[in-house]
Amino acid sequence: MLKLRSIEMEGFGPFAEREVIEFPNDHGVTVIYGENMRGKTTLLNAIRYAFFGNVLGRASQRRKLHHITNRQRAANGEFGFSVTLNFEYDGVNYELTRLCEPTCVVPSNDEHYRQERILRREGSVLGPQQAERELQHIFPREISRFFLFDGELLQEYEELLANESEIGYRISEAIEQILGVPILKRGRMHLRALAEDADRRADKEAQKHTETQEIGKALEQARNQRNAHRDERARLEEKLESLTEQKREADTALSRSKRYESLLYERDDIEKQLSAAKREIEEVESELKRAMAEAWRTVLRKPVRQAREAARKETSRQMEEFLAGLRKESVDARHCKVCEQEIGPDHARHLKSMMDAKEAPGAYGSDRISSMARLERLSHFYDENNVEQVRGLWKRLQQLKKEEIRLRDRHAELQLELSDSDPDWIRKNRASYSELTEEIFAVKQGIEAETQKIQQREEAIDRLSERLDHASAPDLAGTRVRAKMLHDAGDLFNAAIDEYKSLLRGRVESTATRLFRSMTTEKADYKGLRINENYGLAIEHQDGQTEEARSAGAEHVVALALMGALQNNAPLRGPIVMDSPFGRLDSGHTDNVIRALPEMAEQTVLLVYEEEVGKSRIREILGANLLKEFELERVTSRHTKIRDL
Repeated sequence: MLKLRSIEMEGFGPFAEREVIEFPNDHGVTVIYGENMRGKTTLLNAIRYAFFGNVLGRASQRRKLHHITNRQRAANGEFGFSVTLNFEYDGVNYELTRLCEPTCVVPSNDEHYRQERILRREGSVLGPQQAERELQHIFPREISRFFLFDGELLQEYEELLANESEIGYRISEAIEQILGVPILKRGRMHLRALAEDADRRADKEAQKHTETQEIGKALEQARNQRNAHRDERARLEEKLESLTEQKREADTALSRSKRYESLLYERDDIEKQLSAAKREIEEVESELKRAMAEAWRTVLRKPVRQAREAARKETSRQMEEFLAGLRKESVDARHCKVCEQEIGPDHARHLKSMMDAKEAPGAYGSDRISSMARLERLSHFYDENNVEQVRGLWKRLQQLKKEEIRLRDRHAELQLELSDSDPDWIRKNRASYSELTEEIFAVKQGIEAETQKIQQREEAIDRLSERLDHASAPDLAGTRVRAKMLHDAGDLFNAAIDEYKSLLRGRVESTATRLFRSMTTEKADYKGLRINENYGLAIEHQDGQTEEARSAGAEHVVALALMGALQNNAPLRGPIVMDSPFGRLDSGHTDNVIRALPEMAEQTVLLVYEEEVGKSRIREILGANLLKEFELERVTSRHTKIRDL
C-alpha cells in the first residue's frame, strides 16, 4: 500500500518559500483549506510532478514548467523549483526529490531548464533505471487518475457508459490495470505464443510424412498468412491509437481554441474593468481627500455652536442695554437723537413708564462692537457634520480596492492560462482535425478488413487441422496432442479471465452501490448502481429501471462512488487526493460525500475552499476521522504560506 508521509515545496507555483506538509499516519482525512488562486490545485500538481515530472492544467493538458516557477522569485532573478515527497510503500520508506533548475541566467522557456530526479529507498540513492522501474511499480502513471483528481477529471467518468467513447475505453483499460487484470492478459498472450509454437512444430512434423505433407504445407502457409494479417492489424491498431491521440489533441485544440478566444475576451473585459476601477478609485480618493480637508470642522462643530450662541446672547444683551440708554437720554434731554425731534411731556412720561427702574444707561463701548463682530465671524463659520460622508467614502474606497485585487488576481489567472496556450499549436491541430477524422475512418475499415481475413484464415486452419487429425501418420499424435492441450489451456485461461473480470465487476458494483447509497440524498428512490462491461455505473431506480437522464451532480456522486470502489477492490491501494470536488453538489450531497470520505480510502486528502464547505461543518461531520487541517494563507498574489491549524 502507498501512503504519503510529507511533501516539501520551494519555488513551486505560489509557494515562494520552503513549505512543508506532514501527513498523519492514522486512517482518516486531512483537509487543506484555501481560497481561489491560493494553490490548492498546485498542491495536487506538486504530488503529480514529484512522481511523473509533469504538471496538468485545464483539459488535462501539460503546463509549461517555465510558468510553474514562482513569479515573485522570478521577479528577483531566482528561477526553478523543487518538490520532495516522502512516502511509504509496503512498509518501505522512500524519499523522492525532483528538481527543475535553470541552465541560463534568465530562462524564457522549458528548454532553458534541467530536471533531475533523485529516489532514495531507506536512505540509499537508486540509479536512474532502477528508480524508474521502482516508481512504475509503486505508482504507474496510467492509474494516477484514480488517486489524484479534481472535478474536471470526475466529469470524464460519464464516458464509461458510452461503449464507443475513446475516453471511456482508455479509462476502462486503466481500471483493469488498477484491478490487476493486465498480468492475466500477459499470461494469456504467453499461452497463445506457446500454442502457436506447438502448431508450427506440428506443421513441420506433418510435412515430413508423405500422406500429410501437403496438409502440413497448407497449414504452414495459412498460419503465415494469418500471422501476416495479425501483424498488419496490430500495425493498424497502433496507428489508430496514434491517430486517436492526435485526434484527441485536435479535439482539445478545438475546445481550447474556443476557450482561448473566451479567455482573450474575458481578459480584455477584465482589463477594461480594471481601468474603470482605477479611475473610480482615483475619483473616490480625491473626493475623500476633499472631505477630509473639511473634516476638522466637524471636530469644532460643537464648541463653535456654543460660542455662536454665547455671542448671540451677549450681543442681544448689549443691544437691550444700548436701547435702554437711548430711552433714558431722550427722557432726560427731552430730545430724540435718532429722529432729532423734541419730546413733549406726554411722550416723556410714556417713555419713562417703559423704562425699568433697574435699567442702566448703555454706552457705545468697544466691547459691544467686538461682540457683534465676533457673532458675525462665527455666523460665517461652516460647521456641517461630514462624518457620514467620510465614512461612506472610506467604505466605498475599501470595496473598490478589494474588487481591484479580485480583478488583478483573475487577470493573473487568465494570463497564466493564456501563456500555457500555444496559438500555433491550436491552429495546426484545428486545421488537421478533418484529415485525422478521415484517416481514422480509413484505418478502422482496414482493421475490420484484416479481422475478416484473419477469421477466414482461422476457418481454413480449422478445416486443415481437422483433416490432419484424421490422417494416419503415427508420429504426429504427440505434437498434435501437445498443441491441442496448449490451445485448450488458452481457452480455459480466457474463460478464467472473463470469469475473474465478471467477479471484479460484481465486487466494484457492490462497493460502489454501498458508497453511492451513503452519499445520495435520494435513498428511498434509488436501489443502487449497475455496472457495464466498461466498468461504467448506471443508477438503478427502485422499480428496476435505469435512470437515463442524470444530472451533473449525480454524475459526480457516481464517479466518487467508483473511485472508492476501485480503492476498496484493487491490489494497489493508496491515498486519494481530491481538489474541490463539490462544485456540482448541493449541501446535502456535499455533507454525505464528506461523511463517506473515510470509507473511500485509508488516507484521504481533501483540498477545498470554505465557500464550498466551512471548517465548522467539516469538523462536525468528520469528527474523529478528521486528522489534520491546514490553511493556505495569502501573503501576496504571488506568495502563499501553509499554516497548520
